[in-house]
Amino acid sequence: MLMLARRRGFTLPELMVATVLMLIVGGAAYQLLLTTQRLARAQVEQVSLQSSVRSGALVVTNELRELSTTVGGNRDQNDILRIAPSDITYRAMRGIGFICQSPTATQVRIGRLDFSGYRDPQATRDSAFVFIEGSADTGEDDAWLPLAITRVSTVAPCPGAAGPGITLTVPNAPVVAGLAVGTPVRIYEVMQLKLYQSEGSWWLGARSVSGGEAMQPVVGPLAEGNGFLLAYLDGRGAPTADLSAIKSIRFTVQGVSAEAVSSGGPEAERAEDGLTTQVTLRNASWP
Repeated sequence: MLMLARRRGFTLPELMVATVLMLIVGGAAYQLLLTTQRLARAQVEQVSLQSSVRSGALVVTNELRELSTTVGGNRDQNDILRIAPSDITYRAMRGIGFICQSPTATQVRIGRLDFSGYRDPQATRDSAFVFIEGSADTGEDDAWLPLAITRVSTVAPCPGAAGPGITLTVPNAPVVAGLAVGTPVRIYEVMQLKLYQSEGSWWLGARSVSGGEAMQPVVGPLAEGNGFLLAYLDGRGAPTADLSAIKSIRFTVQGVSAEAVSSGGPEAERAEDGLTTQVTLRNASWP
């Protein structure tokens, strides 16, 4: 005769205790998961923020370090054209080449093989600085003559084995006629860097003034009001409003995270990070 074993099940109190324990453990695990996710998102936003700030500082440094001023100089001798605490307009150098054929009063040809720059010159958007050597006999100093570029052609080559050329058509300037081969020519455009607001956020914007461009975001989002600040310093490191006396520019890029994040606090907030850099101007004439 077979005997059936009596199997004892779980009592209701045991089930209730087990359920409570499971809820406690599950709630703790869920809370840990949420905290881990918040920390991971905060770290991602912080890394993105730091990268954005460093990129902004690099862009501004590359733009400003080519500027030059002459104490007491006129507008043609100073690359800085207008300043404000969060806004600067300047001549941005875009390339340099060398005359490969004796120019006329309206055409300057530079060699393509030894041209170095961000891009080829563009008519109306770019202008040229042609180096005019001074004379010891007359007491004239060396100077850079600014000339508008009305047309650019790459059809005509440089003479002999000098290779292809870039011909710049400029307004009538008799002083450039007959300049020596090898004379440097610098290409520039007028640019503006500015803190501006777009779609509810603040950005470091840039535009080509001479090219007639609208302001475009370069880096951001930035802090409202102080996201991009510039300080203009003279040779003694003191602030100055004299464009010709500026010898260095100290600027700050203060960024904010794109999203509000929480690292465990009661409320989510946007993270902030900033970087301050000082740039000494190129070939600045010191008092």
